[in-house]
Amino acid sequence: MKKTQIKILVPTDFSEQSNLALHQAIHYAELINAQITLLYVLHEKKGILGSIFNKQQEKVFDTAILDKLKEQSETYHKKHKAIINYELTHSTSIHGAILEYSEKNSSSLIIMGKGSVYEGNMEIPSIGSNTAKIVRHSKVPVITIGNSGHSTEIKSILLPLDLSKETRQKVNWAIKIAKITDAEINVVSALWNNSNKEITNRVSNQMKQVIGFIKKQGVKCSSSIIESKSDKNQKSIIIRYIDKHPELDLVIIMTQQEDDFTEFFVGSSATALIRSIKLPVLSVIPQQLDNIIWGM
Repeated sequence: MKKTQIKILVPTDFSEQSNLALHQAIHYAELINAQITLLYVLHEKKGILGSIFNKQQEKVFDTAILDKLKEQSETYHKKHKAIINYELTHSTSIHGAILEYSEKNSSSLIIMGKGSVYEGNMEIPSIGSNTAKIVRHSKVPVITIGNSGHSTEIKSILLPLDLSKETRQKVNWAIKIAKITDAEINVVSALWNNSNKEITNRVSNQMKQVIGFIKKQGVKCSSSIIESKSDKNQKSIIIRYIDKHPELDLVIIMTQQEDDFTEFFVGSSATALIRSIKLPVLSVIPQQLDNIIWGM
């Protein structure tokens, strides 16, 4: 059977974060022999703002953008031998155009900057509205990159567990990536001040099952259950764990879940975690994983 081509989509606006996302895509493409597409969405204004520029002026903009995309593609192809295609599209919705392109062209993965805000010289944790919408609605996994940089390799994966029904899918993703990159999976569960005995027992049992499953797949792993009486949710616990473990290269989270016991990875809570984490974050929507090709 012919192996399906793995396709990485990198939306770009030529910002520093977009360049970091492209570098991250190149590193992953080298690992999994993937094809990269740079996508620039030229935002078309509605109403009177959309009539300011004539067709000739629009053509000048298009040519300049395509020249820049071509320059990046050729430069990084020569340096890394990666296959980098590029596309320019017009749309009144940037996130809508990216999602539409991803689905139409059967992308396997989206890698993009998460957006940033500065006050003076200090970066304020943030996530742009387009990135947040793509993370929430993409049918394929999304890796978000901040100004702190990208990971040149994946040797240590953080897998925060919740009690959602979709945890198995997240575990499978971690195993797939770990096998490709020979990485170790760090499985972490958090218990905070509102955790009752039932939740504590469930977390403990889930941790044992997950660790046993990962080891049966021949993947290295470690585990931690962190208890905190001062925290009100998992986010602050996970962020402190990341700060204490600089060896981590990637965090994997789910963007939705259906369990009544936890409220961690639901909608805006997922984007809140992405906003605060400096590492690349792989976000996946439940029940989409079986349709995704990732080098296996």
